[in-house]
Amino acid sequence: MRYFNMKQIILLVGTIILMSLSTQVSFAKEQPQFYHLTIIHTNDFHDYDPYALARKATLIKQIRAEADNVLLVDAGDLYTRGPYHKIFYGEMEMAAYNAMHYDAWELGNNEFKGDPDPVIADQKLYNLVKQAQFPTLCSSIKTADDQYLPGVKPYTIKHIQGLNIGILGVSSIKVKNYPQAVNKVVENPVEAAQKLLPEVQAQSDIQIILSHAGLSADVQMDMKLADRGVALIIGADDHYVISQPIYRTGGIPIVQAGGEDNIYLGRVDLTFEKKEGKWVLIEHKGRLYPITKDISLEPNIKAIIDRYLSSTKKQAAA
Repeated sequence: MRYFNMKQIILLVGTIILMSLSTQVSFAKEQPQFYHLTIIHTNDFHDYDPYALARKATLIKQIRAEADNVLLVDAGDLYTRGPYHKIFYGEMEMAAYNAMHYDAWELGNNEFKGDPDPVIADQKLYNLVKQAQFPTLCSSIKTADDQYLPGVKPYTIKHIQGLNIGILGVSSIKVKNYPQAVNKVVENPVEAAQKLLPEVQAQSDIQIILSHAGLSADVQMDMKLADRGVALIIGADDHYVISQPIYRTGGIPIVQAGGEDNIYLGRVDLTFEKKEGKWVLIEHKGRLYPITKDISLEPNIKAIIDRYLSSTKKQAAA
């Protein structure tokens, strides 16, 4: 029988501990890493029944309660058209969005048409941007001296459970033809996204595009950016009801949640896996929630809508 002295025992125990730790570290490295992100998306609210906002808020609360990592975004056309356009100029809708704690919204083409006069239209637009308690995005429409619009960002970075999510915003090329845009530079949204994406990627782990450029432009972005790691394109403008993401193998999923007469709330659940140091989209599931009258009105948002609409009744009675 072999006997060990104390020095040998200590050395033996230390070796065993080191071997154990090495095995654990090696095992940890081999374990796949996953990240789940849920994105709630809306678009083209203009001309809706205002109380649809309170019904959407009820669903948003439910989704936030059941999912861990949630983004809430809007792809534009918040106002212009409808009975309250020239009364509130989007202020009622923005008050509701603030209370629902949106994470970002993209300027739609109708945001530039608040009034036929370009000066007044800009006043209405920038007033709405100032009211937003979350980032207003638009990288493809700039001032005449090629600066981003006042108070507007080309993209934003959201930190959610350890990861940075880059949200890049583009709008419609249609704005170029508006008389309200004589003092603006309107770029091709696909080219704007291509140009800005490296800057966004340098600051984020996952990138999505919030687009009011229309489905045709979104498909072009898919074709041009699919090999550059973009995870999702959230579309708007066409009012298409896309119940399942448009997706081609190796491409970028494209979603859109109706709009105007087609009242929906969109949801996309994304699953990422870390591969070679990058977060890669491996699964996506989308769905639309129809906004119907059997959905209860969220009390806080209902109160906001009540307050604004009651002011119109007082004006009518005066």
